[in-house]
Amino acid sequence: MDSHNAIVQQVSARVKKFHDDKKPFYIYHGFTNNLTRPSKKSTSNTIDPSGPNRVLGIDRTRKVALVERNTPIDMLVNAILPHGFIPPVVMEYPGITVGGGLAGRPGESSSYEYGFFDRTISWIEIVIGNGEVLHALPTDNSELFIGAACSFGTLGIATLLEL
Repeated sequence: MDSHNAIVQQVSARVKKFHDDKKPFYIYHGFTNNLTRPSKKSTSNTIDPSGPNRVLGIDRTRKVALVERNTPIDMLVNAILPHGFIPPVVMEYPGITVGGGLAGRPGESSSYEYGFFDRTISWIEIVIGNGEVLHALPTDNSELFIGAACSFGTLGIATLLEL
């Protein structure tokens, strides 16, 4: 968790600096795109939270996993399958990350029974626009918790999720 917390603090400090300086910024999501127009992104105006991609813990009793934002769903499944369970909703494209599943709200073949992927999330750690790191749950910061689903990252940068 120390490595994770250090990364979150770096992201938080960078967001806070942009906020305090009243400067707009971009978020790098760890992939390239096929845009044909020139990009305004540079190292001076972009935050790169793309690194965290680990399953940090598995609680077999509660059947939950603590997962960083950029963990691909296939990596999550491979990590928890030996413990005897899988996520109720597994995105069918293996490269989709759990953070992408929150932000994009995919519906998959098992969603008819369990709902969209975000319904399998117990809580999120998220860096909001002023750099503050919050935990959002259905009972605490509930509007942020509900709003983060299908927000495409506009409400903040999710850094850790419990599924």
